[in-house]
Amino acid sequence: MVNYNFNKATNTKDAFQNLYDIVTILRSENGCPYDKALHTKDSLASLLDEAYEYLEGANNNDVSSCREEIGDVFINAMMILRIHEEQKDFTPYDAINDVCEKLIRRHPHVFSDVVVHNMEEGLKSYYSVKENVEKKAADPISKLDHIPHSLPPLERSYEIQKKLSKVGFDWPNVDGVIDKVYEELDEVILALKHKDNDNLEEEIGDLFSAVINLARFVHVNPAFAIARANEKIITRFKAVFQLAQERGITIDKDHVEEMNMLWDEVKLRGM
Repeated sequence: MVNYNFNKATNTKDAFQNLYDIVTILRSENGCPYDKALHTKDSLASLLDEAYEYLEGANNNDVSSCREEIGDVFINAMMILRIHEEQKDFTPYDAINDVCEKLIRRHPHVFSDVVVHNMEEGLKSYYSVKENVEKKAADPISKLDHIPHSLPPLERSYEIQKKLSKVGFDWPNVDGVIDKVYEELDEVILALKHKDNDNLEEEIGDLFSAVINLARFVHVNPAFAIARANEKIITRFKAVFQLAQERGITIDKDHVEEMNMLWDEVKLRGM
């Protein structure tokens, strides 16, 4: 047993110190066997899960859930930092100092005398420092190569298209993006019509890519959008199932028409 007395913090500094101390104890000789066995990749997977759980709370305007899940995000981030510290890679304060310096350096319009008048000028100032001061300007191919292969395919597609947009390879307006979605959908339909199964997967991939590009163009994160859609489908189907039970309708493929009617009814209720 570890002798530890927890005192609730009343400021950010003490709060993060408490979390660091607890994570350190969990990783110590007398700590938790599970936490001691964790590697950075384990905590990274949990970090991503908790981020999506925070997103769900945010989409539902559930402040209590947001409070809990963002805390879980910090747990996993701190665990990753502690593991790197144990491996003598770097300390938590090294990483946080670096990002603080970067934020100050990249915001001369806040921390220096550079003047901007709107968000567009602010972003231009930010990227000017990144490219001209930090010398992180890279050719388009290098930028694409730096996109992690470990990203889920949807997020990777989004990042690829963001990088292409930054070098000017983009549509002049949303109409072109929408036309591209219809074009790719037509090609999927054509592959289905000709029963071209070898080409169908490729065409559906192109359709996904076009829709993701549309989301990016209108400033919607496609991962957030699909997460929201997933939860909406689950909520609606639960309501359909409840109505079906109340009305004696069997949920199976022989009652699709009735289920579609229930779905439309639930949709009209705003679910």
